[in-house]
Amino acid sequence: MQRGDVTVFSLTAILTAVVAAAVAFSLLVFDGDRSTLVSDNGSDSSWLVMTWSPSFCKAQPANAGCQSGELSGMEQTLILHGLWPQPRENQYCGVPQHVKEAASRSRGDVPPVDLSDEVRAGLKSTMADSSHLALHEWYAHGTCSGVTPDAFFGDALALAAQVRQTLDPVFRDAAGGQLPVSAVRARIDERFGAGAGERVGLSCLNATGEGAYVVDVRLSLPSVEALRSVDRSLDLGTLLKEAPPLKSQCGHGVVP
Repeated sequence: MQRGDVTVFSLTAILTAVVAAAVAFSLLVFDGDRSTLVSDNGSDSSWLVMTWSPSFCKAQPANAGCQSGELSGMEQTLILHGLWPQPRENQYCGVPQHVKEAASRSRGDVPPVDLSDEVRAGLKSTMADSSHLALHEWYAHGTCSGVTPDAFFGDALALAAQVRQTLDPVFRDAAGGQLPVSAVRARIDERFGAGAGERVGLSCLNATGEGAYVVDVRLSLPSVEALRSVDRSLDLGTLLKEAPPLKSQCGHGVVP
C-alpha cells in the first residue's frame, strides 16, 4: 500500500466514523427521549375531535375497529379521536420518515410511547382501538403540541369527558334522524354561555346509498401547550371562549 493510499484510507475511515456517530446520536435522541419529542411549531390553537361511534362504522364499515366489533359494540357515546394543533399542517414534527410512514398507517414498527397507567386506562375506555390509534395520534399531532405524551393525552381525556357529558344527550336524542349543527351549538351555548357554540362544528361522511352521517364533533381550543395556562382546571367553557371560531364542515347529517 502506497503512502497516498494510507492517507485516503485514513480519511475515509474518519468520515465513516463521523457519519456513524451522527446517525447513532440522532437515533439515540429520538428513541431514548421519545416522551419529550415535542415542538410548539407556532401553533396558536387546537381542535379537540370527538367521534360518534355508530356513525363512524356506518360510513367506514371496513375500518379495523368496526370489523372487530370494538367500535360497533360500544355504547352510544362520543369517543376521543384526537387533539390536533392548528393549523392542520402541523403534523409529525421532528418524526423520522420511517416512523411517519408506519404511524400514518397506525400499524407496523411504531416506537412505543411512555404513558402512565392512569392515562392508558383512560384511553382504553375513551378511544377506540387505543393501542394503535394513540400511537398514530401522538406521532401525527402530539409531537407538534409542545407537551409530553402524558400531558397531551391526559388533557384530551379530561376535555373529552366534559364533551361527552354535554353532547351525548344531544346525539342520543337525534338518533334515527337528522342533527343540525345549530342544535349542537345551541347546547354548547346553553351549557357554557353565548358565543361558545361558534367554536364547535360537525364533520360528515357519506355512506353509500344512505346519505351523509355526522361522524365528528370538532371543538376549537387554545393551543395544546397553552391549555393549562388559560385555565388550570381545563374548564371547557373557559377554553372555548379563548379560542377562534370554527367553521362547520357540514350543516347537518344523519345520526344512527
